[in-house]
Amino acid sequence: MPLAPLTTFRIGGPAQILAEPGTERELHDLLRVIADERVPSFYLGHGSNLLISDDGFDGIVIHARGDLCTISMQSNMVCAGPGARLLDLTAFAAAHQLTGMEPLSGIPGSVGGGLYMNAGAYGGEISDTLFDVDVLTPDLKKITLRRDEIGFHYRTAPALQSAVILHSRYVLLPGDRMNIYREMRRVWKLRRAKQPLDFPSAGSVFKRPPGDYAGRLIEEIGGKGTRIGGALVSPKHAGIFVNAGGAAAADVVALVREIRRRVYEHFHILLELEIKPVGFAGDPFAITL
Repeated sequence: MPLAPLTTFRIGGPAQILAEPGTERELHDLLRVIADERVPSFYLGHGSNLLISDDGFDGIVIHARGDLCTISMQSNMVCAGPGARLLDLTAFAAAHQLTGMEPLSGIPGSVGGGLYMNAGAYGGEISDTLFDVDVLTPDLKKITLRRDEIGFHYRTAPALQSAVILHSRYVLLPGDRMNIYREMRRVWKLRRAKQPLDFPSAGSVFKRPPGDYAGRLIEEIGGKGTRIGGALVSPKHAGIFVNAGGAAAADVVALVREIRRRVYEHFHILLELEIKPVGFAGDPFAITL
């Protein structure tokens, strides 16, 4: 099964097996088989913030559907399955006149992936409104973690790294519908103005270095517009690399390594990756310092 069409980068080879569980029970049973048979596996959300190898993934790729993608009201909270789109979650909150998620407007990817990396933009993060989340532990026990038990920080959620995310719940405040939509439109306009939305990408390639921005450092070294094969440092936003046409994963890897090397040589700062490599042997982005 080709994986490139399931990613926002539109890059990547095939999966040996693509499994699409539709309920928590189906997901649990699948993970039990994977554990018993010791088969390599990877949980694919909506394919953002990752780069899949040109060789694909030699194992089982899990892609949620059905009940795992639902969004609903639960008492005074919004409940979302791990496979639900962040775009749909923010739209659902707005439609119910609930405020608090406007900064997440326009972020691609799934709710589960957003929690895994504490996705955020324009002063807000998904953890800001999270109440709790159900997860499966490595031994496949279902537990519920409160927000303060997860240890959220910038683009990381330590307690979720070894867990499989299930349904999560968010506490939002009543708001004025027009004000909510106005703020969502403002965020959308900022994204359109600053980000290269006309080309496939995985979003920001690097995390923000302390006290600075990866995009600024890349601009300073003249990195904007640098191209290797079909992979291009966006002329619009230096922190985002795009598939300018026919890019292979190898092109992206070479471009990331080139930019990391040049930034390190100039600033002695080693940029940390935000995108996750899948299907590679070792760390494909490592450079010799």
